[in-house]
Amino acid sequence: MSHQFKPGDLAIIVGANSLTQNIGKQCQLRELVKSGDCFVAPNGMVYRHDDVPCWTLVGDELAAVLDGEVVHIGFGVHEPRHLMPLLDNFAPERQKAKEAEPCA
Repeated sequence: MSHQFKPGDLAIIVGANSLTQNIGKQCQLRELVKSGDCFVAPNGMVYRHDDVPCWTLVGDELAAVLDGEVVHIGFGVHEPRHLMPLLDNFAPERQKAKEAEPCA
């Protein structure tokens, strides 16, 4: 399944190749990095991405591998296929509006 994500979107992590402890956690997408791109992690270090395209993410208690070590710094890097968008369909205002719409 392919989604048209953009920076700032909210998502839930639904899969992982190695950091399975991130599955089920909510995150916000920061930037899409491709092989050869560099990004700045929350620790202030610049890292070069050498893998398939991935989103850098922020979210409570997310884990990432930095300098060969798994760290819990509220940051992660995941493939788009492992992310499911969180839509605001469940916001109370929208729910009320849907309830008020007549059924066809």
